[in-house]
Amino acid sequence: MRSGLPSRPNTPPPDVRPGVTVADVIGTGATRLAAAGCDDPRHEAGLLWAGLHGQSVGEVWLEQDREVPHHQAMHYADAVERRAAGEPLAYVVGAAGFRTLDVGVNSRVLIPRPETEGLVELVLERMRARWGGGSWGAAADIGTGSGCIALSLAVEGAFERIVATDASADALTVARDNVRRIAPATPIDLRCGDLLVPLEGERFGTIVSNPPYVSEPEAMALPASVREHEPMGALVSGDDGLAHTGRLLEAAGDYLIDGGLLAVEVDSRRADRVRTLAERAGWTHSRIHRDLFGRSRYLLTTKE
Repeated sequence: MRSGLPSRPNTPPPDVRPGVTVADVIGTGATRLAAAGCDDPRHEAGLLWAGLHGQSVGEVWLEQDREVPHHQAMHYADAVERRAAGEPLAYVVGAAGFRTLDVGVNSRVLIPRPETEGLVELVLERMRARWGGGSWGAAADIGTGSGCIALSLAVEGAFERIVATDASADALTVARDNVRRIAPATPIDLRCGDLLVPLEGERFGTIVSNPPYVSEPEAMALPASVREHEPMGALVSGDDGLAHTGRLLEAAGDYLIDGGLLAVEVDSRRADRVRTLAERAGWTHSRIHRDLFGRSRYLLTTKE
């Protein structure tokens, strides 16, 4: 999708006449998104309506003949304009799916990616294999952003408690709202600070992190929807993309119990370099795992 809007004369006005239906409004939205260069405007228009109203696409289809109140049509038209201008769909609707959850998001946090769901799955598999139905102890999520990792571990795992850290107070505001709304039975303690610093004096059985891993030169080549809308501080990690990961590997052992697990998402292009960094930092049992797309994506290692 192009980031700019077409000229106003080519833009159909919101369809807000009396008797307008859900199908009519979505059709107008699709026309607007097509004019903005959207690859699949009809599908996007339907997803946008569904997201704004907390519905599935199937539920939208079932009510396509329902008459739409004026205020709903205008709200949808405003959302279509934001999407047409290049704002990510998740930010426009204020939510993104992550594993079993719908997580609230806005421009203060990254939009959760499918690859990160795989990181959570690997951690859960490892914990089930080691502890079975017993307690999994305490876990820490470093750089929590929206809180999607911490919340998924709390909802799907058997941890006693989870501490989630982030250097951004704005991001923690979003995470706090998500924790309050989802209300997992496992307590989540949100702390502001750089990487592991908020954990000082504590030990955990599991530390999980999806740290920034884009290099500064690579950031300039990111898609406009990412570069112009998502927080660069949560993406960029120095000249080589390894600054945050390197610091995690150097320090995490001090915050793990013996036998504790460290699980980190990495850039697939630098997976071998990350494994080398882990070996230099004293992690002798490190393994790189692949994501669903076959790319080297996750480093799992344990403290011996």
